[in-house]
Amino acid sequence: MKKVTALMLAVMLLLTLSNCGRKARDGIKDTVAKTENLEETTGLKTVSVLVDLVDDAPAEAITKTLNKVHGFGEEFMYQLEILPPSFNAQERDIAITRVRTEIMAGKGPDLFICAHKLYGYNAGLDTTLFFKFPVQAMSNHLFLPLDNYIENAGNIDWDSLQPVVMNAGRNEEGQQIIPLTYTFEATLFDSSYTPEAKFPMTWERMTEDPDPNICAASNGYLYNIIGNLADYSKDAPAFSEEELLGWVTKQYDTWQSIPEESRDVPRVWMDQGYLSDPDVDISLSGEEEYTMIPLYNRLGGVTANITTFAAINRNARYPDEAFRVIDYLLDPEVQQTSNIFQYCMQGLPVYTGTGNSDTPSGSCWQMNETNYKAITEMQEQINAANFPGPVDANLWTVQWYDEEARKKSVHEKYVLIEMLLAES
Repeated sequence: MKKVTALMLAVMLLLTLSNCGRKARDGIKDTVAKTENLEETTGLKTVSVLVDLVDDAPAEAITKTLNKVHGFGEEFMYQLEILPPSFNAQERDIAITRVRTEIMAGKGPDLFICAHKLYGYNAGLDTTLFFKFPVQAMSNHLFLPLDNYIENAGNIDWDSLQPVVMNAGRNEEGQQIIPLTYTFEATLFDSSYTPEAKFPMTWERMTEDPDPNICAASNGYLYNIIGNLADYSKDAPAFSEEELLGWVTKQYDTWQSIPEESRDVPRVWMDQGYLSDPDVDISLSGEEEYTMIPLYNRLGGVTANITTFAAINRNARYPDEAFRVIDYLLDPEVQQTSNIFQYCMQGLPVYTGTGNSDTPSGSCWQMNETNYKAITEMQEQINAANFPGPVDANLWTVQWYDEEARKKSVHEKYVLIEMLLAES
């Protein structure tokens, strides 16, 4: 009997320890559990925030900004989860899978602040995005419609935000995604160069222009040339395989026709206070003035890439407090001077006055008058805005040098794009 009793006690102890261990693991893994624990400690509401910004974004820069939101420390606290960077692929995949599972179970973070990197510039094929297709996430009712919040917001002047970029976060239910930063592709020339052509123009017109500089400026990324990439109402590409093959062929033929001395031009991205490229570092705030030609898309406008956005979980426990963060982040001064915008995000803030003469001192987006005017003109020509993702990645890897390889590559990538959109 003593042996049986001892055995039963041992089994009970193991079950108890196993149950405690499971609860501990659940407490670590579950976002709601973590916030509830913090609420018990502080006595304040706790807003859970998922942060996925540039790799190695300094946590101090994030907290320095968020801690200035009205009511923080008095009415509510934060529980931040900063996802592992893309170079820690295994840890990142585990964290993403866990949070996605929570969301599917009707839980998850209250607020998402997410970056979307640019394939071919600062992202590769192995880069895992938390939301692969943000537009489809809206259709799948993952985000909270925010129109009523926006109407009553204290810091938001919606008319001062880039309209086409902001509209990319809207569907029939209203505004659900709030773009924070974006970028677009352009080519820089010395101000002594003045093109004779009249802008804007279509991409096809760029490739046929007698000015070799304009032809060279047409040689950008396919996803910017195409413009709108997907018809999300049909879960299908917004272009045919034949069209894609034609664009790739024309791009290659145009490049072959450009004199070698005209090929070496800085094709660059709009970024923090300069036009950024791995091999180019050009300040816009000094005395140097530039002639800028954007990469026009096939419809004659400029394609914007949304590089950071915020959204509120439709199942958020504290949506009012979560929106306070968005309201704060859309304040023009915060966009131009805060730590989170300057050190943790890439691209231009959505505030269209960024870089004008009223830009606060210390902002990394200061520009001289000529450069600000040139950037403003290009901003006003934006007619398409995309969230970079798997479609861009596949377009980035299309081969173009050999005709047979080109046809095969276009077909393979187009079929894969179709599959990805159908599964989204």
